[in-house]
Amino acid sequence: SKRNSKMFKGNILMLQRDIFIREIYKKMKKNNNIYFLSADFGAQALDAVRKDFKKNFIHCGISEQAMLDMATGLALEKKIVFVYAMAPFLSLRAIEQIKCGPGLMRLPISILSVGIGLGYADSGPTHYANEDFAAMRTILGNSIYTISSPKQCAPLVEKIIKKPHFSYIRFDRDELPNLKDKITKKEIYDGFLLFGKPSKKKVLIISHGKTSHISFEIYKKNKSKFFFVDLIQSKPLPVKIIKLLSINKGIIVVDEQNVYGGLASCILENCAEKNILKKIKTVCLPDKYIYENGGREFLLKKFKISYNGIMDKYKKFFK
Repeated sequence: SKRNSKMFKGNILMLQRDIFIREIYKKMKKNNNIYFLSADFGAQALDAVRKDFKKNFIHCGISEQAMLDMATGLALEKKIVFVYAMAPFLSLRAIEQIKCGPGLMRLPISILSVGIGLGYADSGPTHYANEDFAAMRTILGNSIYTISSPKQCAPLVEKIIKKPHFSYIRFDRDELPNLKDKITKKEIYDGFLLFGKPSKKKVLIISHGKTSHISFEIYKKNKSKFFFVDLIQSKPLPVKIIKLLSINKGIIVVDEQNVYGGLASCILENCAEKNILKKIKTVCLPDKYIYENGGREFLLKKFKISYNGIMDKYKKFFK
């Protein structure tokens, strides 16, 4: 409709999930084989999908497990399927259905997971998604993407529609700015953004999502000390990033996940597999459930996922 088309003009939609859904909406106008399923979870951009594609939008209610089963059935009928829900419930509550549907059957279902990390502060540990990355890495055959910038959305949707595959796509709940003014299709297919020149005299910072913005500030203010990778695709780890793991003085991994199974575990595993012996420091959440209130920024600083926390890790390379 004209009204819904106007919704997508200008800079109204800045949340990554809205921009991503907007791009799916554009594809749905050209391809009636695309289906969008939601587990009682809304978004500004979703209003247009719901109104303009009544047959291709399915409201599944508060039932992530049933939604994945429905998606499996649609994918078996050769449909391009996107499922959408809050990260803590989609990643853990429906993990068996994810395994038995797109996992075991190798179906190209795209799982849109919103509110990673401490995004739902102060809702408490039931609403935090600090284990989703570790949990979804254990499911076989999937690709994992973490969106840190609005500009990453359009080329990633293009990639998925062009060649549908089983994917878990992680979105922050907060509005995040772009790390770059322009992101190329090549960078999306490479799976990461590189900032700065790699050097054995510098420390490599690797991060994704919201923590990429914290890491980017470190890089901008200390370009002689760091180069930085914003990791879009973390499973499988991009081939081109393997070389960067050896061209550095050490590696700092910054992640809004628990210490076990997070991004640092992913980097360590790949270093071990390739016989890359490097000092690796981790900036992440502790092995504990978080009950404190005070908001996300307060909690990130409390657990030293911050500028000062990263610099403290950097100093340890020289002790």
